Amino acid sequence: MLGNKWSGRALCVAVVAGSLTACDFIQPVDSNPNAVPSATLDQLLVGVEVSQFFVEESQSSRLVSVWMQQMTGTDRQFVGFGQYSTVEGDDDDAMNALYDAGGIVANREGVRQAGIAGRPGYAGIFKVWEALAVGMVASEFGGIPYSEAISPDVAQPKLDTQAEVYTAVLALLDEAIADLQQGGLGPGAADFVYGGDFARWIAAAHTLKARLHLHWAESDPARYNAALTEAQQGIQDASGDWLALHSSASTENQMWYQFVRDRGDYISSAKFLVDLMRFRPEYAAAGGDPRMPYYFSSGTGNFADTIIGSQVGNPPGDPSNDASELACGPNVDAGCQGWGWGAPDFSFPIMTCAENNFIIAEAQSVAGNDAAARTALDDALACAEDRFANFGATIDLSAYMSTNDALSGTDLFNEIMDQKYMALFLNRNVWSDYKRTCRPTITPFDYPNQVVPGRFLYSQAERQTNENIPEPDAQPDRNDNDPAACP
Repeated sequence: MLGNKWSGRALCVAVVAGSLTACDFIQPVDSNPNAVPSATLDQLLVGVEVSQFFVEESQSSRLVSVWMQQMTGTDRQFVGFGQYSTVEGDDDDAMNALYDAGGIVANREGVRQAGIAGRPGYAGIFKVWEALAVGMVASEFGGIPYSEAISPDVAQPKLDTQAEVYTAVLALLDEAIADLQQGGLGPGAADFVYGGDFARWIAAAHTLKARLHLHWAESDPARYNAALTEAQQGIQDASGDWLALHSSASTENQMWYQFVRDRGDYISSAKFLVDLMRFRPEYAAAGGDPRMPYYFSSGTGNFADTIIGSQVGNPPGDPSNDASELACGPNVDAGCQGWGWGAPDFSFPIMTCAENNFIIAEAQSVAGNDAAARTALDDALACAEDRFANFGATIDLSAYMSTNDALSGTDLFNEIMDQKYMALFLNRNVWSDYKRTCRPTITPFDYPNQVVPGRFLYSQAERQTNENIPEPDAQPDRNDNDPAACP
C-alpha cells in the first residue's frame, strides 16, 4: 500500500512542493519503508502543514472549482474536466498525500513524540491536522483505508466505510480538543497557522467538527443539531481564520499562483459565478459584488477592461481563455488591487469565521429559526469583511445584510447557501455544500444527460498497490452521505 512507502525523501518532496522550508533535516529511510525519518516535532509539523497546504490549493481545489462553475476549463484536459471527463489519476494528490509525505504517518509520529515529551497540546495540533486531511478525503472519495492504513502487519488494508471513517475522525477531534485544553509547551513559530495558540486550535477543531457533521445532513438531518452545537464553539472572528502561509519568494508561492503561472490558458473564471456576483441587484449599479476585483482580473483581447467569465464547453462567442483569470495572478495584472486570490503570497483560506457562521445560519434555517439564521448570515458576511480588512482591503457587504432582513423560509435558506458559495471561493468544501443542498442552482454540463459528479475516483497509485480498491468501473457513482444527485 502507498501508506507503507512513506519516507524521508517523500517528506522532502512535499515540503518542496509547498516550498516553505528546506529539507536538509530529513534523512532517507533505506531499510524499512514503514520507519519514521529522524525528525524533531517542529520539523514534523512543518512537513504536515506544508503538505496539507499543497492539497488544499492543488488539484482537488481546481477540479471542484470547475465542477462548481467558479472557474472554467478553457484548454487541454481542463476542458474535459468541465465536461466531467475524468480518469483515475486525475486527482491522486489528495489521497496519496494522506498516506505519503506529511500525512498520517507524520501526524502519528508527531503525536508519539509529543506524548513522550509531555506536550499534550502539541499532540492535539497533529490530531486536528490528521482529522482535516482524512475527513476531506473521505468526503471526496467515500470509504477509504484508514483503520489499517499504516499498520506494518497489513499489506492490503481494508476499505473502512465512509461512516466508519467519519466516526473515527470525529472521535479523534474530541481527543485533540482534550489534549489542547491540557496545553503544555507548544510549537511556537513552527506552527504556520496559529503560532501554537491552543485556544485558536480548539476553536478550529470545533468548526471542523461542525463541517464534518454537516457532510452527513442530507442522509441524517439530525446532524444539523450536532453541527450547530460545534459551530457555536468554533471560529468566532477573522483573526482565528485557518489560513495557509505563503510569501512572494519564488520558493514559497501559493499553488494556484504556480498553476496559473505554468498553465495560464488551462483555466479561467466561470460565467456562472461572475454573472452571479455582477448582477446581484444590491450591487449591479456599482458593477458587481465588491469582492470581484479581489477574485478576478480583467479579461484580455476583446474582453479587456471587464471582468468576464467563460461558459462550460466554450460555446461560440465565448471568451474562452480571454476570460478573467485570478486577481493579481502571474499573467494578467489588470484589475489587481494589490492583493487577491491569484497573488503569489495569498493566504489561502482553509477554514474561516465566515464558514463557521454559515454553518450556524444553515442549521438554524433548517430548524425554522429564521431570526437566528439571519443573524448568523450577517455575522458570516461581517467575518468576510473583516478578513479582507486584515489584508488591507475594504469591502462593504452591508447591502446584502439589508436584503437579509426581509428573508425567511426557503428564500433565506437559498440566500445562505448562495452567499456561502460566493464567500468560499476555490475552497474544496463548496462541492460538499452543493451535493447536500443543490445550491447554487448551477446547470450541469449536458444536463439532463449528466449531473455534477458525486465523488472522485480512487487514486490510481493506491489501487495498484492495494487489491481492496475496486477497478474504476466497479466504483460507486455516489458516496453514502450523498445518496441522491441534484436534479
